[in-house]
This record gives sequence, structure tokens and C-alpha cells, in this order.
Amino acid sequence: MGYCGRMLSPTVLLLCALMCHPAGARNVALLVAVGQFGDPALKTAQLLGPSIDIDSMQRALTERWGFQPGDVVALRDQDATREHILDQIAALEQRSAPGDTVLIYFSGHGTSANDNNNSYDLPYATGAWVPYDLDYSSTAAAARTLIVGRRDLVPRLKRLDQGGRWVVVVSDSCYSGQVVRSFGQAFSRSRFLPMNFRDLGVAHVTAVVSARPQPPPYPYQHVVLLSGASDSETGADISTAQALQQAPTLDGKFHGAFTDAFLRLLDGQLLPGAFNYAQGREALNTFLEHRNFAQHPQLLPAIAEDPQDIGSRPFLGMNLPAQPRPTAVAPAAPAAPAAPAARDATVRLKFESVSAALKAKIAGMSGVAVVEREGDMTLRQRGDQVQLLGPAGDPIVSTSAGDPNLIKRIAAQAWLNRVLPAGSGDLGLRAETDPGSRGNTYVQCETFVFEVRLQKPAYVMLLDLDSEGNLTVLYPTRASERQVVTAGAPRAIPGTDPKEHILVTAPFGSDQVAALAFERLPDFFVDLTGVQRFAADGSRADALAKGLARAAGAVGVQQITVRTYPASGKVFCGS
Repeated sequence: MGYCGRMLSPTVLLLCALMCHPAGARNVALLVAVGQFGDPALKTAQLLGPSIDIDSMQRALTERWGFQPGDVVALRDQDATREHILDQIAALEQRSAPGDTVLIYFSGHGTSANDNNNSYDLPYATGAWVPYDLDYSSTAAAARTLIVGRRDLVPRLKRLDQGGRWVVVVSDSCYSGQVVRSFGQAFSRSRFLPMNFRDLGVAHVTAVVSARPQPPPYPYQHVVLLSGASDSETGADISTAQALQQAPTLDGKFHGAFTDAFLRLLDGQLLPGAFNYAQGREALNTFLEHRNFAQHPQLLPAIAEDPQDIGSRPFLGMNLPAQPRPTAVAPAAPAAPAAPAARDATVRLKFESVSAALKAKIAGMSGVAVVEREGDMTLRQRGDQVQLLGPAGDPIVSTSAGDPNLIKRIAAQAWLNRVLPAGSGDLGLRAETDPGSRGNTYVQCETFVFEVRLQKPAYVMLLDLDSEGNLTVLYPTRASERQVVTAGAPRAIPGTDPKEHILVTAPFGSDQVAALAFERLPDFFVDLTGVQRFAADGSRADALAKGLARAAGAVGVQQITVRTYPASGKVFCGS
């Protein structure tokens, strides 16, 4: 019998609204695009992508995602003043009802805090939006007219959150408080608005790279943030002929790089069938990386701050078949797992000015194919120095051309690609690093953990391939960790105690971490528990490969690239 009860308290009524999903639940949207500005001082900061972004978003929502035209409000340039944007966000409470999905989309410039308390977060560690009427005449005027996350958006989003709406904030802008990455997109324009010359204490970017403070707690229960880049990255605007040639958009028009990927996701190009927010983020990330954009879309709340597992909810409330889950976790069934796509295990390697001698060493490697563009890795040589780079230009290892670890790292990647099973979504595995807003990018002396969450109980292993080509079992490391990991609750690895967190130290570069979940206990767990720094061509790797091939029951797989960078100057991480 389907009723929520009678004479219920407001808290219980809210819970019922979120659990019962009435048939009349709607999707409503507020779309904001700011590419032009009223202040003449910002004429050179204009963006060409946002005006096209918003038109394409409006069509996609109404033509493919069931949004009624009257439920989509769009603000463009002159209409997107600070007051009007904030008024329309507040008006979403009247335009919607408990149980509705509310989408807020912003396309334009973003900026970010450089002060240690991250006081300009959106909703945390994500800075501020720049409206049409930003007053650039003075520090005080600019600070007053920005739309600052913590000051302006958090209170309004909290009202929607506490009123029983499922809120989805999609932000195609930047928030680079510290530049810690190699961007490499000379052909595209940034969506970061620097304010170096009239320093607001908001977005003054310097060359100093240092450990960032921990972000504050996520302040919502039912708000999802999909952002175009992490808190250490800028977002690109594909708005020149050269940019379109390098990265053609889905319709051949100017767009933000993230919006182009997001529109493809809405169009069904990136994922077939039904999917959830976590799967959507992974698809966006993969697409942008392989187009050489060094920006990694982020999904908040992170696993550790998502007690209701809203990251596994159906994307924009899409209708999906029910999936069994623990009753104590989320009030709505998660999206059905996407079927694993056929996987090509070949490592595609691109050469840039590589010597004939080094090419000869690589030519006969098993599982490696040399390509002209869109490589999984790029090998770049300058004299005797070489860099092995990831698909978006992130350094994996920087060394000399004669270093045997270079060949070892390429061979180990080919091995990992070959032995990892395609995996299935049956166990509902989600894995990421925490803090989640970092985009898996960390600076020397910062600390992090891995967070793993399952929808069904399973045995978990974390296998690390480091920048020098060595393999290490990060989990389990002791007999007690070979127990089944329960479903529903997040599991911090190595642990929740700050003393157990992973400290970023040399060597720096990129590690590839494979999170594996097994329905049944694998026979290699005991022998490989806590094994460190073993080679991909050794007996332990061979035993692992054979064990993975004969693993019984469902197997979940997720790969995480962890990027680490040295800090500037002399660094002492303390105790």
C-alpha cells in the first residue's frame, strides 16, 4: 500500500517526498550564460562559447530530457546580472515542489580564492561566478558584485535542499586558486578570469605551488555539483577556428570544452542507455582527457560526504529499473549499472621528437601501438631528457632517455591494460581519492585517502602502478583487510585516522591505481596481501594475472590516475 502516513512532522514529510517520488515530479531548470560584460575594462575577457552553450543546453533539455519549455528559464549576458541571477535561483523554490529535480547551469568565467580559508567557495573550494555587471572599478566593487559561492549561493541552495528538491548544479567555469598543472591548451581560451592587476584577494594567481588547506565540509544533503574542472585547473573555451580544428565540437559551433562534453552526454554519445551521476562524471572525464584537455570534471559530494549515495542516483531523475541496495543508505534506487563496453587493451603511444634509438627500444614492445594523435601516452624528448605524459599532458615520469624505468613504465602499463578484466557494474563499485574536489591532483606535503563504496558486499583490492613502473598492493595490507567490505558505507583506505593518510612525497608524476571488487574471495589475496614494488614481468605479477583471469563471480573495476607535483622552493612536510 503506497501512502506516506498522516499527521507527520515536517522532517518526516520531507523524507517522504524524497523517498516516494510522486508521479507528478518535474524537472525545472535555470540556465545562465555570461560571455559579455558591461564594464569596458572586461572587453578583452569576452567569451564566445556561452551564448551558444545556453541555446544548445535548452534544446537538449526540452527535446531529449523531458523538460517542459515553460520550466526552463534562460538568462543571457545583459539579463544575467548579479541580482537577476540570485533572484532566479531563489525563485526556483516557487517554481518547483518537493521531489522535483532542479538544474542550475552556469557557463562563463569563474574565479577562485587564494587565501588559506577558501572563503569564496562554490559550494566548497570552487570559487565564484562572474556576472554581466561585475564592477571592475575597484577591489571593493569587484568583491561586492561577484557571485561568491559561500556568501551568495550556499544560503539559496540550502533552502532548495532543505525544501526537498534534488538540486543539480552544473558549472562550466574555472576556479584555479593555485596553478599546479601543465595545461598545454594553447589553442583554446581559458574560462578563468584573472584579477592580478586589481587583486581582490580572490584570484591572484602566482607561480607558487604549495600544499592547500583541507576544504570545508560539504554543506548539503541533496545537492549534486558537476563542475568543469577541479580546484587546481582552468576550463577551456573552444572559440577560435584553430580550437575547432583541434577539438571539433558536436555541432561545429563554439562551446566550452566541458559543455561540449556534457551535451554529448545528454545526446547519448558518451554512455549508452541509463546511467547515474558518478558514471556520467567518469564518461566526461575520459572524453576530455582523450581530447587533450587538462581539466577533470568533478562530482560533489565526494563518496565520504555522501551518506545517501546521491552520486548513484539516476542522472537528472531518468526513469530506470530498480536496483537492490541496502535499505539504510539512500532513499532512491540507484541507476542500473551500465553494461561494460568492449575494451581495447592496446597502449597508444605518440612520439614527439623521439630519437631513433629510443624508438627502436619501444618498437617491439607487446601491447604498444605508435599513433600520430590522441595517444594514451605521449613520449617527448628534449636532448637527453624525456617525459612520458598522460593523455591530457600530465607528466607520468620525467627522466633521462637511458633510464630503464622509462621502458619499464610503458611495459607495465601495457601489462595492466592486458590483465585487468573489463568488469561489470553488478557490485556498484565507486572509488575516488578524497578530498574529492582535488581532481586526483595533489601537491607535495598534501595528504589524501582512497574512498571506496559498494552497492553489494565484495572483497576489495587496490593495485598501484607507480611512475617508475613498480606494482604495489595498497589494499589489503594485512589479514584483517581480506574480509568482505560491506555495502552502502564508504570505506577509507588506508583509514580515517589522519595519521594513516597518504602523504605526497617524491617521486612525483602519475600513478595508475586499479580499484577491484570481487563477489567471491580470489585465491591470490593471501599471497599478494601488502606486497610492495614488484615488477610486471615477475612471478607475482604472473600469479595476479592468472588469478584475475579465473576470478569467479562478478568483478568490478575502476581506474584512478593520481597526479602529484613538487611544491615550490624548499619544502619540509613536518611529522
